[in-house]
Amino acid sequence: MKTHHDRKPLRCKIISILRLFRCRSRYSFLGGCFFCIFIVLFSVIPQVCRGADKSDPTTRWPTCETTAASQQISFVHVADTHARYNPIPGGSSPLARVRGFVEQVREENPYTVFTNAGDDYEKGSIAEELSQGRTTRQVVQAMQYDVRTIGNHDFAWGLEELLAFSHDPVAVVLASNTKMTGNVPGRQPGWVDYAELTVGCVKIGFFGFVSRPWNENGEQYDGPFYHRHPELQTDSRYVAITNEIIASHRQEVDLLVLVSHLGIYDDIHLAEQTQGIDIILGGHTHTTMTKPLRINETTIIHAGSHAETVGRFDLDYNLREKQIAGSHFALASNQEGAMPVDAATDQEINKIISSYQEAIHTDFARLNTSQSGKGMALIAARAAVETLKSDAAFVNPQSAWQGRSLGGLTAQDVLDIFPVEREPAGESGSSSLYLIRETGADLLHARASLPDFTYWGPENINPAMIYTVALPKAQALDQKRYFGREVSVPPPDSAGELWEAVVAFGRDRNSVNLSLDERGQDRSRDLIAALVKGR
Repeated sequence: MKTHHDRKPLRCKIISILRLFRCRSRYSFLGGCFFCIFIVLFSVIPQVCRGADKSDPTTRWPTCETTAASQQISFVHVADTHARYNPIPGGSSPLARVRGFVEQVREENPYTVFTNAGDDYEKGSIAEELSQGRTTRQVVQAMQYDVRTIGNHDFAWGLEELLAFSHDPVAVVLASNTKMTGNVPGRQPGWVDYAELTVGCVKIGFFGFVSRPWNENGEQYDGPFYHRHPELQTDSRYVAITNEIIASHRQEVDLLVLVSHLGIYDDIHLAEQTQGIDIILGGHTHTTMTKPLRINETTIIHAGSHAETVGRFDLDYNLREKQIAGSHFALASNQEGAMPVDAATDQEINKIISSYQEAIHTDFARLNTSQSGKGMALIAARAAVETLKSDAAFVNPQSAWQGRSLGGLTAQDVLDIFPVEREPAGESGSSSLYLIRETGADLLHARASLPDFTYWGPENINPAMIYTVALPKAQALDQKRYFGREVSVPPPDSAGELWEAVVAFGRDRNSVNLSLDERGQDRSRDLIAALVKGR
C-alpha cells in the first residue's frame, strides 16, 4: 500500500489563493477581492471551529518551494515509551513534553517528521492495567505522530486492542512483516506495509518492522504472537522483505526510511546486508545514542526509552543533485522545566487517566522499613499465600525491578516494582501467579530446585500431604524444565498478576493498621496483634 501525503498549512493555501487571483485579470479588482474573502473565510472558519483538522495530511507540511536548491528535514524520534505518561506530581506528563519539543522543532523547521518505533504499552501507568490497554491507545493517538511502527509489547492486550491501536486517525502505522490472512469484516488491520509522504520537495518512502514474539521464559520464537489467532503472522525474514521493498520503491522516492522495532543488532545486520536504506530510526533494545551509527550508506539512530530522551536528526537534502548534503543529530533530555510542554496534549492525557488518579496517587499501604528488590519479592510471596489462600508461594526475585523506601505505597508504586510483561502476548504476565497442588515431597523438591527464589510457607513439610502452592508462570507451565518432572497433580490454575496480590495484601493489612512488612505467621495472628494494640 502506498500513501502519498502532500501537506499544506492553511497560510500556504491562503497565499496560493491570493497569488491565483492576482494573476487572473478577468476578475475585476472589487469582484476578485470579494471572491478572495469568500474563499479565505470558507477555508478559515471550518478550521477555526475544528481547532484545525490535524488528521488532514494536506495541512502538515508546507508545499514545495520550486526555486529552492536544498531543503532541511528534521526527524523527531522516540521509541519504547512503555506507558510512561503519568504527569509528575505538580508537573506535566513526559509525553506532553515530547509533544512540546516537536512543536518547538516545527517552529524552527516546518518540514519536521515525528516518528515512533513502537512499544507504547506495558511497564508504565497503572491506568493501562486498569483499563486493559485503552488509556495507552488513547494517549498514543493524542500524540499525533506522523509515522509509527508496532512493537512486540503493543500486542500485549490481545488482537482486538491491537487492531484498534493500529487504526490511528493521524499517524501512518507500519508493520511491513506482519499480515492478517482472511477477510473478516471489522477485523482488518490499520497498518500498512509501505507508505510515501511528500515533505515539501522531498518524497520519503517509509516501511517498518516488528520484532519476533516472546514466550513466558523470556525467549523469542518464530511463529504467531497469538496462539489462538494463527491468522496473524509475523515474518522474520527482514533482509528478504527489505530487498523486496527496495526493488519496488527505491527509484520512486528521494529517501527511504525504516522505522524499526528490531533492536540495534538487527538494525546493524540489516544495514550490512542491504543497499538502499537511507535512515533507520530504531527501537526495542532501549539503546541511547549520542551520535548516529553509519553502516555503509545507512544512518542508524536510536534515541533511548521510557520518554526520558528524544532524538532530533536534521538533514540537508540537495534537491538538484538528489542526495543528502549533510546532517546533524542531537539527543534531548526530557526533564521538567528543560523541555517545553504542549498544554493541549498535557490536558488531554490528564483527561484520559482522570478515572485512575486514586491508584496513581493515593497510598493504600505503608512500609515500616526500606526494602530491597529481594525484600519486596519476599513480601510478594507472603501476599500470594495470604490472598490466594495457598499453603506456600515462590517468587522470582528478578520479578521485583526495584526496591522501595519506607513510607506510603500507591498501587502505581507496586506496579513499578512488579511491572507486567505479557508473554506470550495477549496472556497473563510472565511474573503472574499460578496455583498448583502437589505433594509435600514435590514441594521439598521445588524448594531445592529454586534455591534463589523467595519462599513463604511451612518449614516442616510433610512429604505425604498435599499442598496448594503459588508459582510464577514459567515454573508452573513448564514444570519439566524447572523441576525435571511434572509436580502438579491437576493442571495449574491462573491466579492473577503478582502486583495485584501485593495490593490486595496491603489493603488487607492496612485495614487492621498493620504495615506491609510487619512479620507474622498468618493473618489470624496479625489480627490478634492489631486488636491487642488497639486496647
